[in-house]
Amino acid sequence: MNGTNYLLNPGDMHVSTNHNPTLRARCGYLLLEVVLGLAIAVLILSGVFALASGSLAISEAIADEGRTQITQETFLTFLERNFESLPGNTMLELESTERGRHYISKMTFENVPMAFGWAGQTISAEATQLVTVQRQDGTLDIVLRYFEGNILDETGEGQALTADPIAELVLLRNVWRFEWEVLDGRTMEWSYDWDLKGRMPILLKLNAVFHPDGEIVVHHFWIPPKTNPETVINANTRLPGATPGGGTNPGGGNTPGGGNTGDSTGQPARGGTVPQREGPRIRRR
Repeated sequence: MNGTNYLLNPGDMHVSTNHNPTLRARCGYLLLEVVLGLAIAVLILSGVFALASGSLAISEAIADEGRTQITQETFLTFLERNFESLPGNTMLELESTERGRHYISKMTFENVPMAFGWAGQTISAEATQLVTVQRQDGTLDIVLRYFEGNILDETGEGQALTADPIAELVLLRNVWRFEWEVLDGRTMEWSYDWDLKGRMPILLKLNAVFHPDGEIVVHHFWIPPKTNPETVINANTRLPGATPGGGTNPGGGNTPGGGNTGDSTGQPARGGTVPQREGPRIRRR
């Protein structure tokens, strides 16, 4: 200007961009902002996965508890049905042995014939045993054993004979506690053993804990009194007029003397008469 030339020194040229929003927007996000965003996303995803895992664990625990309850109810129903259907001539023997914190029991039944299928074959068992078998970890297995013949000593000594089962069936596994008690109907006392021949207890009590964290389950099984079928047969053979073969008198009911007393039902036979006894004579004055 006015003929004067101004020379610009390159060192005097300085452009400040610190307060220019347009230039800052073109630079993108800062590294700190990216890191904070990633951290927040990780926290949110971790919470979602933890919530989903907890819900899945709760659902699995509920399902396991339901399966355990169904198994227990099925097992108790199975025992109750079999105890109530025992015949009148059943022989029962209960033997309990204390072993550590457990009572190892062995309950034997005889005169309860049953047939079942095993490996495609029909097998008949004359005796059964419900036993507890202790495992290496301290828990118990409930095992049902079948025997082809009688295994109890019928001499009254209460000692079981040595025999091998023809089949075994594990009903429950990893049971924490399984103890039996019997109630004598005459003394009304509970006992862990029973070896009285010809008599049955009126009640069976089961004290069980099915898993370590479970509560004790006390269940009573009633054994209804029933008539011994052998007693009924013997009583019928002792009826008046009965022969050892179970029939009537020889000759179809004809008695000596020519009179026909009737048929096997006690009614007069057709075409015959029942002999009448002559009553006392009364003399008239």
